[in-house]
This record gives sequence, structure tokens and C-alpha cells, in this order.
Amino acid sequence: MLSQIIVYLSLLCQLMALGYAITLFKQTKFNVAWIMISTGLFLMAIYRVIELFPVVDRLANEELYIAKVWLSLVISLVFAVGVFYIRKLFQFLRRLDKIRDETEKRVLSAIIRTEERERQRFAKELHDGLGPLLSVGKMLISGFNAGNAPDVNAKLLHNLQQVADESIASVKEISTNISPHVLNDFGLKEAVSSFISKLRAANGIDIRFQSNIQRQRFSYNVEVIMYRVICELINNTIRHAAATRVRVNLYLEDDILHLDYEDNGRGFDVQQATANGGMGISNMRYRLNSGNGDLQFTSQPGQGLQARAHIHAK
Repeated sequence: MLSQIIVYLSLLCQLMALGYAITLFKQTKFNVAWIMISTGLFLMAIYRVIELFPVVDRLANEELYIAKVWLSLVISLVFAVGVFYIRKLFQFLRRLDKIRDETEKRVLSAIIRTEERERQRFAKELHDGLGPLLSVGKMLISGFNAGNAPDVNAKLLHNLQQVADESIASVKEISTNISPHVLNDFGLKEAVSSFISKLRAANGIDIRFQSNIQRQRFSYNVEVIMYRVICELINNTIRHAAATRVRVNLYLEDDILHLDYEDNGRGFDVQQATANGGMGISNMRYRLNSGNGDLQFTSQPGQGLQARAHIHAK
């Protein structure tokens, strides 16, 4: 009686292990090793069922014994083959780890390049924008003299006030470029609209922007990533494409934020630009990839640019 209970428990454990192994088929991509091991578990369950058969006579007993011997051999072979193929599974996992390490290194490299480029841009804005204003302010202050005529000192004071106002405006502009308050306070659509309106006035380029997100807010990372990508695309168009028209369409669909961008500029060889890491393509892609998104370009020399980007909004 006790032996039968033990066999029943053993059969139950075998069936539970088999059921769990089958559920892992999809996760293991129907790996041969896992299929062989699951087959071995199935055959072991059959083996336990045979042990439950009642012994009617000696002949039946001998037939069951022979069946169990052959079944044991098949089970051993199946597990042996499964263990052999597991080696390939571990080799695949090692390759996967290597690819992941290389990807992490590339992402880290892209982050470092992006940070360094932002530092250089920040330093250039301080040097070219605020630096000269402060130098002029220092010269005006040094020009003050009690021996000057009152109208001269009054003019120096007036000019100094103008320089101070321009310095404040320059600081605000630099601060906005680093961390746009419109994005933080009003959201992605308003920040992009504000950025484009300033560019229209400064560059005279026909930039049209449309979106269906209205005042909808997203996570900080999603808004910053998409905002930076749009700014990068527009800046690249202004600096390199000699375009007269830009179209930006930002829309939300099924919890995915999509960006359609195009210009009528001179275009470029996408494959070559990607290989050379030019125009910030790798940086934009790494930004979007960090949010489970992607960026694709369609362009040829003389045929303008079309870019399609998306990022998960949640």
C-alpha cells in the first residue's frame, strides 16, 4: 500500500513538472534541449503509470518488466540528448550576454558624447553670448569718473542698464535651452510650438507644426526625449539642409507617440551618415531606444529628408 502511494506521488510530481516544462516552450523559443527534457519527463510519467499496472500472471509481469527496461533506455537517451543540446543553449546565452554588454557600452558612449556636446554648446553660448556683454559692462563701469561731465556719466549709466537687460535676457535664453520651462510647465506640444515660433522669426524658414495631443502630459522622460529629438532634427535642417520648408506632425495613437518629420532640403546618404555618426543620428536613436522607441530616416542627396520616430507614451 505504501509503495503504491509513493508511486502515485511520484506520478503527480512528474505530471506537474511536465506541465510546467510545456508552458516554457514559447519562452525557450522551442529549443531542442528543452523539448528533449520535456519528452523525458513525459516518458517518466508513462513509466510511473506502468508501475501501477496490477500483476496478473508471470507472463504479464515479464512483459511489463521488458517494457520498463526499454522505456528506461529511451528515457536515458532522451535526457542525454537534451543535456547535449543544453550546451548550445548556454552558448547562445553567452552570446546574448556579450551582445548586451556591447550594447550597454555603445549606449554609455552615446550618453557621454551627448553630455560632452551639451557642455560644449553651453560653453559656446556663455562665451559668445554672455561673455561679450559682461566685457562691455566692465568697460562701461570703468568709464565712470567723477570728473566726467554729467551727461557723459548719464549716457554710460543708460548703456550699462541696456547691457544688464541684454545679459538677463541672454541668461534666460541659455537657461531655456538647457531646461525649457515651457516643457516643464505646459507640456510637449506647447514647448515644441514655442521652439518653432522662435526659429521662424530668426531664420525665416517655413516650419509648420501640427499635433493631436493638445495639453496632454506624459512622463518626464517621454517629453524630454521627444522634445530633444524634434529640436535636433530642426537644428540639423537649418544648419545643413538649406531647406525652405519643414513639416512636423506629432500625434498620439494607441499609447504610442509618433513623429513624422520632413524637409525639402538637400538630403543626404542615410547609410553613410549613420556609419559616420553624423548629424546626431546615433544620439537621437539612443534617446528613443531608451524609451522603447525608434527612429528611421528616408533620404537621398537632393531629395530632402523624411524621418519617422515613435516612443511608448506609457
